[in-house]
Amino acid sequence: MRSLLIAAAFFAAATQTAAAEQLWLTMDQVRPFKLENPAKSIVVGNPAIADVTIQDNANILLFGKTPGLTNIYIFDENGEAVKNLIIRVRTPSADMLTVHRGVGRTTYNCTTNCEATITVGDEQGQFGIVSTQVQSKYSQATALSQDSSANN
Repeated sequence: MRSLLIAAAFFAAATQTAAAEQLWLTMDQVRPFKLENPAKSIVVGNPAIADVTIQDNANILLFGKTPGLTNIYIFDENGEAVKNLIIRVRTPSADMLTVHRGVGRTTYNCTTNCEATITVGDEQGQFGIVSTQVQSKYSQATALSQDSSANN
């Protein structure tokens, strides 16, 4: 029994745990994060909740996609986990309005004018309509961007 405890203690000491840090992100917004050391790889627990864009060796951008909880592991050049970011994504509630009609729900972003927005948990029909409009707008912007790049 004693040798089992010694082996467990040795294993615990030899296993390096990544330092955990909790960050709050706001849905649909980017937050810069400075890395202490260059990262070899980054793994996002649930990319539907948050995502990462690598800016350079020392900086990443964290993007909150939808409300929820996930984590992001950062690994060094030796493959060791050096950072575990606990990511909590919240809605920008100050400018959001949620309308309940029976069991259906629609969310509006009221920054200047109230406009329907895509939020997980909204009524499926309205979510689909707004989602289709957003996707169409994104496709148009992407096409225009590619045309502009081709002409330069």
